[in-house]
Amino acid sequence: MTKARGFTLIELVIVIVLLGILGVLAASKMISLRKESLVSTLYGMRSAIEAVGQQTYALAAVRGLENSASASVVNNTQTIPLVYGYPAGGVSAGLSSLIEFPAGDWHQRASVYAGAWVYWHGTLQEDAGVGQCYLRYRQATAAGKKPVMDIETSGCK
Repeated sequence: MTKARGFTLIELVIVIVLLGILGVLAASKMISLRKESLVSTLYGMRSAIEAVGQQTYALAAVRGLENSASASVVNNTQTIPLVYGYPAGGVSAGLSSLIEFPAGDWHQRASVYAGAWVYWHGTLQEDAGVGQCYLRYRQATAAGKKPVMDIETSGCK
């Protein structure tokens, strides 16, 4: 009489658990959620800027400033510089004063394009032009034209 040989249930469970642990370790090396979080943060920032821009434009239109190349409005003791009714970009200009940038969360600087500013997440130490992971805000260039926002994500890591 031959005895059936095989694996016990305990041995199979141990092998499955070990394969699961190895799979999780391998997946964490291959899948990085950091890039996705940086990209989604940039898109969230763009949405916030669009919302603030529309509210500011509405305020400027009520005051008859939507066709001025350079103007400003005061809202709750806050002076907002405007370009054709939309907030001016820049480190100390309208856009930065309207959106709260917690210390270290966002870097910002003037772009190589006139009337444009670049914003990138504070976790990225290199400049946005080097890192290629940023949002660029270009001010309105004429009455009736909205600001243009580009998002570059090729260097987000």
